[in-house]
Amino acid sequence: MMKKFQTLEKRIGYRFKNKALLETALTHPSFRYENPDVLTDNQRLEFLGDSVLGLLIADTLTKNNPEAAEGELTQMKSVLASGAALAKAAAKIDLGECLRMGRGEASNGGAARESNLEDVLEALLGAIWLDGGLKASRRFFDRHIFRVLDGAEPALLNPKGTLQEYAQKKGLPIPEYRVIDESGPDHARQYTVEVCVSTYAYRGTGGSRRDAEKNAAEKAVRSLL
Repeated sequence: MMKKFQTLEKRIGYRFKNKALLETALTHPSFRYENPDVLTDNQRLEFLGDSVLGLLIADTLTKNNPEAAEGELTQMKSVLASGAALAKAAAKIDLGECLRMGRGEASNGGAARESNLEDVLEALLGAIWLDGGLKASRRFFDRHIFRVLDGAEPALLNPKGTLQEYAQKKGLPIPEYRVIDESGPDHARQYTVEVCVSTYAYRGTGGSRRDAEKNAAEKAVRSLL
């Protein structure tokens, strides 16, 4: 595992002074649950990283778009901070491969699960903030988050929002999501969700209801737009 950590540090261009912060950032709650000797996981760092991310996104967007109104900036921020966008950035640096997970989570595709990738990216940013401060955090954000997502297709970064906007523009009812199947043990549930837009229906699956809804919405967006 230590070799994976060193490889990740090289990949992101940042070497931690406090290695324990990196280890914690890469520890999924399921790993702590299955290993009682492990005293912490990445949830607190995720909480911190979420706030750091919001600050860096807001600062970057206001500097890069001096003429944009508040509403435009808010819309751009929502795209960059969406779960799909963050998962894409996390996958780009192979964070899923470095994530320490419980056996059940790992065997059910946890390394590729959007919610896990989003969480570990925020936790890593929070760890860098504590270890290296604002300068290091901004460098990581610019190189591995904003650069990856700037210019990306907004429709597929936030498919649920895109689908709702499409329905409103067409004068259709707001898309409705419903769980049509739920299976697997409690620690590794699999959901199938159907979204209905007018007379059309699309299905998506995922390890959480949110992921399944996002996947269903993405199929709808690809089909309708």
